[in-house]
Amino acid sequence: MTPIPSTIRAVRSTAAGAAVAALVATSVLGPTPVRQVRPVEAHAGPVIAVEPAQGPSVLAGAASARVVRYRARGVDGVPVPMTGLILMPRVPAQARALPFVVYNHMTTGAADRCAPSSATEDSSELRRMTQGDDLARRLLAAGVPVLRPDYEGMGGPGTHPYLVADSLASAVTGLVRAAHRVEPRLGRRWVVAGHSEGGVATLATLQRDVDLPSPLPGRLVGAAAFAPATGVDVVIEALRRFPLATPPAGEFSITGISVALAGLILQGFATVDPGIARLLREGGLSPEAERLLPDLDRRCLQDLAAADSWGGLAPADVLGPRGEQLAARTFAALRANDPRQLRLRTSVPIRIDAALADEVVLLPLMERLVRDLRADGQDVTVRRWPTSHSGVTTDQNAAPEAAAWILARLGR
Repeated sequence: MTPIPSTIRAVRSTAAGAAVAALVATSVLGPTPVRQVRPVEAHAGPVIAVEPAQGPSVLAGAASARVVRYRARGVDGVPVPMTGLILMPRVPAQARALPFVVYNHMTTGAADRCAPSSATEDSSELRRMTQGDDLARRLLAAGVPVLRPDYEGMGGPGTHPYLVADSLASAVTGLVRAAHRVEPRLGRRWVVAGHSEGGVATLATLQRDVDLPSPLPGRLVGAAAFAPATGVDVVIEALRRFPLATPPAGEFSITGISVALAGLILQGFATVDPGIARLLREGGLSPEAERLLPDLDRRCLQDLAAADSWGGLAPADVLGPRGEQLAARTFAALRANDPRQLRLRTSVPIRIDAALADEVVLLPLMERLVRDLRADGQDVTVRRWPTSHSGVTTDQNAAPEAAAWILARLGR
C-alpha cells in the first residue's frame, strides 16, 4: 500500500476528501521482462535458481544479497515459481543457527517490474519497494538475516493475487523453505513482519502455519505487522460512487491512486473467484475500465495512477451495467481475506504498529482489528505513532522499537 502526501491530507477536510481517504485505505492501498537467473543444479527441492542481487535491493550493512527463484503453492494449488531476496548480515564466518526475519513489502503493483527484488534507481515504485529498509538495516546490524519475498505473480508467471491471504502466506513459507536450502547458516527461530499489504501477509502466515501439512524448517516465534490492511470492504464502499477524477497535485492525483488500487483488487480476486473473472469481461466494468485491464499487468502503482491509465477514471466510472454484482462478489472476497477473519496461532506473540494519522488504513478499523484479535485470545502488543501510513516503519517512528521487540523474540 502506498504512502499519501500532504496534498491528500489537506483534501480530507472536505466531504469529498474524506471519501477519497476512505478508498485510499483499500491499499492493504513498456513491461520489464522477468529477471533471468542462473540455474543452480546443486540445490534441490523448492529452489530453482539463485544470483547476486543488484541495485537498491542490496542494503548497506549486508554481507551478501541474493535473489532466489523458488517454488511455492499458487492460488490454484499448483507449485509456481516465485522470487525473493536473501540478505545476510556481516557475521563471523563460523556463525551458525542464525535466527532470521521475513519482511513483507507494501503494495507496489502487480507486474513483474514491480517486484522489489528487481528495483532500480529510476523505478517509479522505488519509494514503496524500499519502505522497509530502515527496519531491515537495523536487523542486519544486529546480525539477523532478512528474507524479502516478492509475492506470487511478481517476478514469476501468472497474475498477482492482490490481498489474497493464502497466496501471500505461501510466498512467505516458500521462501523460508528455499532459503534454508540456499543458506546453511540460517537457524530455526524466525519472526515474520510486514507493512500494509505485507501486514496481511504477516498475519496470514500465522494461519498458514496452522494449515501446513508438514512443519516448516524452523520455529515461528513472533509476528510484527505495521498498519496491516483491514476493513477494505468498508472503505471501498465509501468512495466508489465519487463522480470526479481529480487532477494531479504535484506527483499525485488524489483519486488516481485510489482507482488504481481498485483495479488491482478486482484483478487480484479474479484469480480465486471465477465469477469475478467473468464479470470483469462481461459487463462488470465500464468499457473504459475494461480497456485498461492490460495496464494492471504491465504498470506499477504510480504509473497505474496516471491520467492515461486507471488514474484517469472517476471512481464512479469504474463499474459497468453489472457492476453491483461485481462489487458484491468482491466485497465478499475482501471480507474473507481480511486479517479479522483469519484463524491464527494463539502461541505466537503479535505486535501491531499503527499510525494515528493513517490516511490509508484508517485508525478506527485498525483498532477494531486489535480488539478482535485480543477477543480471540491472541497476545497482541500495540504501539500507536503520531505519523502517517508510510511513516510508521521509519527510524523516526516504529523501526527502533519494533526491531528491539523482534530481536527479543529471537533471543538476541
